[in-house]
Amino acid sequence: MAETILVVVEQREGKLNRVSMETLTAAQSIAAETGWTLEAALLGGSVDAMAQEIAKVKVGKVYALQSPQLERYTADAYVAALKQFISSKQPKLVLMPHTYQVRDFAPKLAAALGRTLISDSVAYRKDGDKLVFTRQMFQGKFAADVSFSCDPPHFATFQAGSYRGDKVEMGASPAAIEKVAVQLDAGAIRVKPLEIFKEAKQAVDLTQAEIIVSVGRGIK
Repeated sequence: MAETILVVVEQREGKLNRVSMETLTAAQSIAAETGWTLEAALLGGSVDAMAQEIAKVKVGKVYALQSPQLERYTADAYVAALKQFISSKQPKLVLMPHTYQVRDFAPKLAAALGRTLISDSVAYRKDGDKLVFTRQMFQGKFAADVSFSCDPPHFATFQAGSYRGDKVEMGASPAAIEKVAVQLDAGAIRVKPLEIFKEAKQAVDLTQAEIIVSVGRGIK
């Protein structure tokens, strides 16, 4: 078991989710306290440009997990790809930003590897050889300290805003990038991705209305 922290960086349609930088800030803090190596992984169809951007951060290595089946997000594909990769690399701690996408696939990933997930963390502390994560519960009225009792790899997510992305430490030189060609069984991807929701134009055509009901100050 390598003493490595792996941050799964999120991207969508070729753009990095900036909340991942917050998770990298948290990971750098943990790495500084534990002495563990920090690495990052990025998934997609072709993520070379984004991998180069992440490589500017102070990390040991960036893994670019690529496959045509990862071009558009599905939980099935992400779980299958990360299960292969994590089983091979055996990091000690896997950190992710707590986004809608991560909330969708992270519990399935942890379950697929027979591990547990501490989600919605807002802070951590080192207690001897153990990491303790703080979770807010009951709409922030109660805070619980949680730690892992299972064997690693351990999985945890940090809420947006828990750490500052602009405080992430940049490296003196770009980190090495390793391209990983992920082999996925297309038949195992059961969920078909749909078009991402797009907001309609903020315009209403009133010329076709037979009756207009005015509430408040009215419409001229």
